[in-house]
Amino acid sequence: MEELKKAIQDRADLLVEAEVLVSKSTTTDDEDSRFDVITEEVKALDSLIIKLEQKEDMRQKIALQKAQDRTSSDPVLDAIVDKGTPKIEIKETAKATEEARNVNTFKLIQGVMTGNSHKIDEARKSLADGGHFDNMLKGKDGSTKGFNTLVDTDGAVLVPSSITSQVMDIMQTYGIIPRLAQNLGDISQSSVKIPQILGRPSFTAVGQGQAIPGSGFNLGAIELKAQKWAAIINWTNEVSDSVAARLMPIIMNKIAEGYAYAQDDVFFNGTGTSVYNNIQGLEGLVGTANYVRLASAVSGNVSHATLDPDDFITPQQNVAPGARAGCVYAMHPNMIFTLRKLKDTAGKYIYGDPSEQRPAGSLWGYPIETSEAFNITDGVSKSVCAFFNPSFVAYATGKSLSIDELKEGSIVDSDGVTVNLATTDQKALRVKGLFDLILSSVTRTTASTAQGAFSVLRTAAS
Repeated sequence: MEELKKAIQDRADLLVEAEVLVSKSTTTDDEDSRFDVITEEVKALDSLIIKLEQKEDMRQKIALQKAQDRTSSDPVLDAIVDKGTPKIEIKETAKATEEARNVNTFKLIQGVMTGNSHKIDEARKSLADGGHFDNMLKGKDGSTKGFNTLVDTDGAVLVPSSITSQVMDIMQTYGIIPRLAQNLGDISQSSVKIPQILGRPSFTAVGQGQAIPGSGFNLGAIELKAQKWAAIINWTNEVSDSVAARLMPIIMNKIAEGYAYAQDDVFFNGTGTSVYNNIQGLEGLVGTANYVRLASAVSGNVSHATLDPDDFITPQQNVAPGARAGCVYAMHPNMIFTLRKLKDTAGKYIYGDPSEQRPAGSLWGYPIETSEAFNITDGVSKSVCAFFNPSFVAYATGKSLSIDELKEGSIVDSDGVTVNLATTDQKALRVKGLFDLILSSVTRTTASTAQGAFSVLRTAAS
């Protein structure tokens, strides 16, 4: 996975360099030679990326088959398994099999939900013996901490780090932010500060004894904080521990799906209110910050059905040239149906069919990424898609998920019925995690207009 990510990033870096060269009206012999080298390196990386993606897909298929071979069939559980869930990569260690970890994690959850401290400690011991709490219990000096430290600041029980890591991996299947934004560090204990380069140095001719003017370049800082997020799951203790090895992957998959949606929702729809932990996403910043530019469809194009191909080019023009390489189009999956109907002036469809490298297709040469968190509301002045560079999203998560029992309050069950936990004597499992994200405010000035790395296309106002 890391080799694949590096190859994709190397390719993006080469395209940035190539864009600079092709934008010049005239080039030197050295620049022409460099362009030829870049072209060959990009071709080689294209082949490498395809090969690595095929290997990754094969690893997942092999792991899934092994998991199925090791697990006996349970007709009751088979009835609730979501056959459409993505493949989960199985990573066995010499210390313990994944099945044993899943069984003991399930017992840990059952212990939390029944208030059985003995069952919690028994599960913790088995997980610790299997090495699944090593990074939490073992200090750098070789010391070992007690099980009482395996709780978060609210006293909720921490799940094994390998479970959290696997959930984070699965999230990349569901979410644009987990998949494309670079995770900049662990915010479990405190905030993370990362540098932000503002502006660029300006080199000027300086005569003997003349003063050197300021360059307009400085280093700022972005601080990512331990923002808390939680989900409530209606829980039953009637499920037997015997099916835990098969049930835990389903639970992990659903947690990953919900957690990924939450992160995409914040990125696209964050308004800076408490609903989004005061995070401002594209919708909260578009039109009010020069690094998130608003691209409006031409007058009269007030709905999805009236959009034309040129409308989808406008967001590109709003992004600084240096940030365009590596950009993607992001939209709701249903927007693909609109794109499939649009043709350019030559009569060719503007939507590029899906491929291994671009599973959601492409638009004007850029990859399309889809998320159900993106608003699909049709009408006047409604967001259609976003065009942005994921590397300009500052993003960090906590390294551990935690669980605790919720006895009071109300939840909504699968039938949409509100259930009061206290009056109905029911219980719910609360899953908590940490993440924060900030959109980089770095801008470039082109034709007296400040441009950043983000743009949102909306239908026309009239």
